[in-house]
Amino acid sequence: MRTTIELTDDQRARLLALAAKRRLRGYSSLIHEALEQYLKETPNGGRTKAGAKAAGAARKIRGTLSDAEAERMRRDIEALWRRWR
Repeated sequence: MRTTIELTDDQRARLLALAAKRRLRGYSSLIHEALEQYLKETPNGGRTKAGAKAAGAARKIRGTLSDAEAERMRRDIEALWRRWR
């Protein structure tokens, strides 16, 4: 999955230097490695009960949602995003 992150000029320069030292074409694999390490060191891998509940509910959905169900899910997702930031 692709995403955008904000880096300082110094962070970008240091990542590029490390990537070059490892003979990598870019620094995506370094970001991936650092994120995996961070999540391993975070309790529950960074997972929350609310996030797990929402993900589980999303996986169980088959077919289409009613308008009320879709709105409730949208609100739940927005609430998770607010807590995550």
